[in-house]
Amino acid sequence: MSTADIETPLLYRRVADDPNAQANNLLGWSQIYDQLSGGSFSGELRGACLRTVHVFRESTNLSLRQSCEVRSRGWWFGIPATEEGSFRVDLRRVERGSVAVRRGHQPFELITPQNFHIYGIVVEHERLRRYLNATYPEHRSLLARGLDTIPMSVQMGGMLRHLIRKVLQEIASRPAVLDSANAREAIESNLVEAVAELCVTPERALCVTRREVQSSLIVRNVRQYVLDHSNRVIAVPELCKAFDVSRRTLQYAFEQVLGISPNAYLRILRLNGARRDLAGREAQISVQQAAADWGFWHLSQFAKDYRALFDELPSATLRRAGGCGD
Repeated sequence: MSTADIETPLLYRRVADDPNAQANNLLGWSQIYDQLSGGSFSGELRGACLRTVHVFRESTNLSLRQSCEVRSRGWWFGIPATEEGSFRVDLRRVERGSVAVRRGHQPFELITPQNFHIYGIVVEHERLRRYLNATYPEHRSLLARGLDTIPMSVQMGGMLRHLIRKVLQEIASRPAVLDSANAREAIESNLVEAVAELCVTPERALCVTRREVQSSLIVRNVRQYVLDHSNRVIAVPELCKAFDVSRRTLQYAFEQVLGISPNAYLRILRLNGARRDLAGREAQISVQQAAADWGFWHLSQFAKDYRALFDELPSATLRRAGGCGD
């Protein structure tokens, strides 16, 4: 759903107890979430889709790897909801003093920590372009330079977070404000103006070392390789050969980017894959079949590992999805 296609504004609040449900709850996005840290998942989304702007706050309690894509011709701006918040977008770590940005229909990856809160603004491309051309004709927008991370001063960050928070609070407490075309346009104008200010901020060097780039690419490519060969179990030696890296290099990459070993990540990927199969509402599958399909031959160990990561047994996931049983 594109913000440009919305005639009637939509205010929403959605909660989820499953990372897959959380991924599906964000309107206008195509996403897949892998849970990285153990525990019972809890997530919330609060947002509003207006005519040319979609603004939201996402909260998650566990560390996630998110495969994301905005399904519209717009720009996404991701701002940690707190001054101390940080996350990784593709090759870069987004920390205090910067904002992540991606264009619509451009797949990207997020790695977010536990107890994470992020504000998101998706602005329709043409509206942002017109605003920048009319207001800052002498500046070359940072978006035109292909940057994926934009610098932000402490003052600007505080003002932007305050604006988004007030917008979401006001429309949640007074939904009738969205019935007014003038009020909706004022909200959109304020948000577009705020992100436009980011786009013409004097550029600072946001360096990524060659080794950081290599590590991030290895982790991303390993995930895709495993999913592309989900019909069989992938082991570390095969990965070393496939990507022409030593075991030590592979180990370093995963420890630097995710803080875990390659073997631990491979197990987590397979557990998340099994959970998606068990939670699927259309396919009828047993716990034994899901385990076997993802290379878990020892059923009791599978159940133990599954519970350690998701804080519930695979049979409980299947029951909630209305599955066919064990």
